[in-house]
Amino acid sequence: MVSTDSIEDNTEFAEMNEATFPILADPEKTMSSAYGVLSPRGYAQRWTFYIDIEGIIRDIDKQVNPRRAGEQLVNNLESLNFPTAVTSE
Repeated sequence: MVSTDSIEDNTEFAEMNEATFPILADPEKTMSSAYGVLSPRGYAQRWTFYIDIEGIIRDIDKQVNPRRAGEQLVNNLESLNFPTAVTSE
């Protein structure tokens, strides 16, 4: 997850929501600009990029519904045949 908020705001958000994943702080909006997610007003749009283990963007969901984001994420990962777990053997 990437947010244009500060590290402090992201840390507070992660702790409040008991996030189990990293949140990248992008207050300078460098990464958000590179991925084309900045709106004309300068805030990041809620898009989900599905990037495979090779670093290839397999899909971009531009219709993220915050209330259903988790469900959408799981469904999209399944439809793209992403592995459910990565093992190092």
